[in-house]
Amino acid sequence: MGVSAESIAHNEEQMRRQLRHLFDRYDQPVLVERFIEGREVTVGMVGNLTSPVAWRLPENEDAPRISRGLHFFPPLEVDMSQYPPEEMGIYTSKIKVDLADDFHYLCPAPLSPEVVEELNWLTAATFRVTGCLDVARVDFRLDKHDNNKPYILEINPLPGLNPGYSDLCIEAQAGGWSYEELVNRILDEAIERQGLA
Repeated sequence: MGVSAESIAHNEEQMRRQLRHLFDRYDQPVLVERFIEGREVTVGMVGNLTSPVAWRLPENEDAPRISRGLHFFPPLEVDMSQYPPEEMGIYTSKIKVDLADDFHYLCPAPLSPEVVEELNWLTAATFRVTGCLDVARVDFRLDKHDNNKPYILEINPLPGLNPGYSDLCIEAQAGGWSYEELVNRILDEAIERQGLA
């Protein structure tokens, strides 16, 4: 499963062909979305919200941006310029698995403080509305045709913890944390949340 270069359709015929393939292979509904061309960035975090919060995003842009109790790591950007053009500029399963030993990334991602703040807020909000606990990672695309507006691709409530390889571990290291500190902090968050401390 996962995303491949064939996941991007440039016309209706390509889309129908890919849909037939996916229906035949997985025998379940298929989600079709507009492709957002731009940079791919992920933001990892640990912690739990420490104040009462609503379970939906406020419609008012001036509403308080609650993220107390969460620690955000520096964003990681996949450096797609280092991969074959046939991967279509997306972080495909092939890159994640077959080319994992030659992973190219920028961490911290070269983003303005304002963009990092917006990504952290969206990460906290996504964490909150999905009911995640202790740790998560949120993936974004920055729309190059809309002033790099961030779009949430997905939240990973159980991000990989393979040291030196997994995005969350790379981000934590860029934030000055050792692997042991990361794992222990995740455990500490769960222990505290359960009242076992």
